[in-house]
Amino acid sequence: MRSKFKALINAKLLPFLLLLILLPLQAQAHNLWLNATDFSPTLTGRAGAHSKVYFGFGHKFPVADFLDKSKLREFQLIRPDQSTMDLEAGNGGFLATPLVLKKAGAYTVSASTNTGFYTMYNKNGRMHHKLGSMEGLEDIVLSLYFENYTKALINVGETADQDFSTPVGHSIEIVPLENPYLKRVGDLLKLQVLHDGKPVPFCQVSATYVGFSDQEDYAYSSKTNSKGVATIRLGHQGQWIVMAIVRQPAPERLQDKCLEMKYSASLSFGVN
Repeated sequence: MRSKFKALINAKLLPFLLLLILLPLQAQAHNLWLNATDFSPTLTGRAGAHSKVYFGFGHKFPVADFLDKSKLREFQLIRPDQSTMDLEAGNGGFLATPLVLKKAGAYTVSASTNTGFYTMYNKNGRMHHKLGSMEGLEDIVLSLYFENYTKALINVGETADQDFSTPVGHSIEIVPLENPYLKRVGDLLKLQVLHDGKPVPFCQVSATYVGFSDQEDYAYSSKTNSKGVATIRLGHQGQWIVMAIVRQPAPERLQDKCLEMKYSASLSFGVN
């Protein structure tokens, strides 16, 4: 009788125990975002406007783990006239990179990391993590193909309402439909999430400001409407980080390598 009762309890508790284990483990696939020492640098004659951008990578704001320079797939500056310039990441732990901006206008720093696979699996009673596909493995818990993209908006001098609204062409992208630098604390900001250039309906959008929490907590959460548009309230002064993730089942061509596709985008800007 006791053994039957124990088996029944174990059967009922097992799903909950697995859930408690999996929730934190699923968060191990790192997020990517950009920070800046000054999101609205002052233009001073021939010296231009100066700032530094540096990478956030992980699950604690504003910085957590170090990002290896070799993992960068794209890192560029998009000027107000939409011309681009490749950036050379700095050699420090957070890859701090100086910017010298010679003209007034809206600048976007754009970056992405190498695509890849991430797998979690059970073996010999232990959970294992692999930065690779699930090929040749058994007892798979989680297996992702991932792509990470990020943008930082830098405002120099006066800019217009639509100056930051041109997509840069990332596979997944958060596009501000309004200029955040024309907003003030308490205002609403409209954003659109695009995936493969198309609006993403009913996508979770999470936003926070630096200082709200040093963990992966968000001050504001919303969902896009049928046109891929979400609205967030800018409830605090300082740097804001917005995140959006699109998850899809693996297509047939990748079903032997992963179970799911994960596309992540972030957007950073300042609020006065």
